[in-house]
Amino acid sequence: MAIVAVGTCCLSSDSIVAEHGAIRGYSNYNTFYHEVFSLAKPGLCEWSSLGKTLGGREIFLLSITAGPAAAADKPAILIVGNVHAPQLMGSELAVRIARRLVERAGKDAAVKDLLDRFTFYIIPRPSPDASNAFFQRPLRECEGNLRKTRDARDPDAKEPAEDLNGDGLITMMRVADDTGRWMTHPDDPRILIQANHDKAEHGQYDLYVEGRHDDDTPPRDGWGDGVAFNHNFPFRYPYFKPGAGPNAVSEIETRAVADFAFDHPNIAIVFSFTPEDNLTHPWHPGGDSGRAKTSLQQDDAAEFEHVAEKYRAIHGASDAPDSPAGEGSFSEWAYFQYGRWSFAARGWWIPKVDPPPPDPKKPDEKRKPPSGETRGAEQLNALNWMAREKIDGFVPWTPIQHPDFPGRKVEVGGFKPFVLLNPPAKELEPLAETHTDFVLELARLMPRLTIQEARAEPLGGGIQRITVTVANTGYLPTSSAMGQLSGEVFPLLLRLDAPKGSQYLKGTPRTELERIRGGDKVRWTWLIRPPERKPGQATIRVSAPAVGFASATLELK
Repeated sequence: MAIVAVGTCCLSSDSIVAEHGAIRGYSNYNTFYHEVFSLAKPGLCEWSSLGKTLGGREIFLLSITAGPAAAADKPAILIVGNVHAPQLMGSELAVRIARRLVERAGKDAAVKDLLDRFTFYIIPRPSPDASNAFFQRPLRECEGNLRKTRDARDPDAKEPAEDLNGDGLITMMRVADDTGRWMTHPDDPRILIQANHDKAEHGQYDLYVEGRHDDDTPPRDGWGDGVAFNHNFPFRYPYFKPGAGPNAVSEIETRAVADFAFDHPNIAIVFSFTPEDNLTHPWHPGGDSGRAKTSLQQDDAAEFEHVAEKYRAIHGASDAPDSPAGEGSFSEWAYFQYGRWSFAARGWWIPKVDPPPPDPKKPDEKRKPPSGETRGAEQLNALNWMAREKIDGFVPWTPIQHPDFPGRKVEVGGFKPFVLLNPPAKELEPLAETHTDFVLELARLMPRLTIQEARAEPLGGGIQRITVTVANTGYLPTSSAMGQLSGEVFPLLLRLDAPKGSQYLKGTPRTELERIRGGDKVRWTWLIRPPERKPGQATIRVSAPAVGFASATLELK
């Protein structure tokens, strides 16, 4: 279990702006604003704002497409950056993906062709107020925006975080207690693991967020003041939990993104950066039997696994950590209620590394053999990685005098905020290249409508039989099974425009088709009696906003 504090705290008015942020090389809001503005290119990339937050920051949207057709008239992929606000890397990668799409369109014919056919909508920093905690002193991982909230279970509760040792960081605080729940790891005393009383283990510490605890309350369960974008969506909404907000989609940020999504039925795929990863750890079908579906639909499983395989091949992923379960999360809402293909990537994680070699300056140092303890393995690996990369990412446990715990040993320390979620800035460009390749691959996997056969046959008596075969020559079905079930995805509409005055003896001018899987086709027949003297032409068109269209024109003899 990690010993890093993550809270949905809002930024106080007396916070100090850090010169370089938690990790040097990341963009604060002003730099981010200019980066987005600089991407604008007429006929290729436009930027706009979906709204302004309580802190006065814009929720930016980039629309990237080419060719004469408008962005809203083409099937689209929506890319959303750091839906988990402390994972600022997602915002950085989203902006870099946008830049690469613009640059490649000018020199790569294949990319230009994809942009002629599809639109990429990019919302790089959906919760800019919460993201700004990355640049505020004292540094603390915060998910929440600037809304002042109260915990319904304890309306007088105050967020206990406070920088007690003056290092500009909010880390953790361990308090010696023989009845505590935490004990030091046998391989490294810097790491705390939960004692297992079934194994006769005895705790040594209680663990708190660094700050005042005059009521002796334990630390918050990761949530505090403010509302978290990634816990404010209606699917599995965490009612009454701190950080969830007064109700689902209560915030400017979540309403802006959800309204944009519903206002753009041409969106076929949603790709987001979040720890709730379903690409290195794909979702699997469950045993849903009721009306409310909470697990991947069986008819979508093969496509999810195929896309996940593509991602792992492009990313080179093999050792990603487990993904947390979403509560009110954006990526799950995008599939289960918005009905789109929703792919979510952690994007980066601390790679597994070997322990550092013995220090040659300490030849007498004896290293104990590993204990085999599996608890705390991720934290041990993080320490090894930081040692290898020479990253100062851990605050040593240092004793302090704490007025709320008189006569007890109190130490402040732990992992520095943000270092476990975000890579060094030097890794952002290679990661952006990898993820640009992936989103382009998503575009190549999109469904594609074609009319393989269209013919008109006179049957006598002025009757014409019109037959059409519609095929999906792409990989993905024209809709997810969840989208068809939810009714949130526009169905395929097959339309026959016959000469004015025609009688329809079989079939109707407009017909809704079931979804068509990749590589499959549907055959449809009409019987019509056009005007006797001038049969003229008939036009067949099949279309859906998130799929595109195909058409054919027939001469009626």
